[in-house]
Amino acid sequence: MQRQFDSFVSTAPDVLAVHWGWVIALGVLIGALGIIAIIRARMATIITVGFFGVLLVVSAVSVLVFAFTTAGLWTDFFVHVLWAVLLAIVGVMLLTRPAISAEAITLLIGFYFIAEGVLIIGFAFTSQIEGLWMYLLQGGVALLLGGLLVTGWPFTGLWAIGTFLGVDLLFKGWGIIALGFALRAISEGNLL
Repeated sequence: MQRQFDSFVSTAPDVLAVHWGWVIALGVLIGALGIIAIIRARMATIITVGFFGVLLVVSAVSVLVFAFTTAGLWTDFFVHVLWAVLLAIVGVMLLTRPAISAEAITLLIGFYFIAEGVLIIGFAFTSQIEGLWMYLLQGGVALLLGGLLVTGWPFTGLWAIGTFLGVDLLFKGWGIIALGFALRAISEGNLL
């Protein structure tokens, strides 16, 4: 990963390197949003679930428009209409009941982490690979996260999605800030 980053930074356009301050400002803004999402995890969870609901409703409209505008077999038309109706139902449920929807999504994420942890640990033990401990650690962390989400459910549903989003935004912000500093070094001629 570091090589890809170094390659991107060393071949960055001069225009981008000159405006490194804006890149750092963007990273700080995204990191700040991550911190806010972690602090206000319940609000971030509700906003995220509402955003998913809006995306599903927009997708439903798009699929419905596609069904009516494309010529094809009647079975294709009805499959697309059924798909649009299901998208709309789930989208409206997410929009009208965001707390209950967040709990359901969190439960699914918890079961996903448990399944992922079991599969990664199983893969580590059944394959002849170097770095076995890394796979065991990754599987163990996934099992731990899944176990925490499932055993604390439904209360984890009110904060887990927002917390995960906040942590993700925080790390993305740090990465963008690092990119900005690397671009600054290019613009000053230190990295070429």
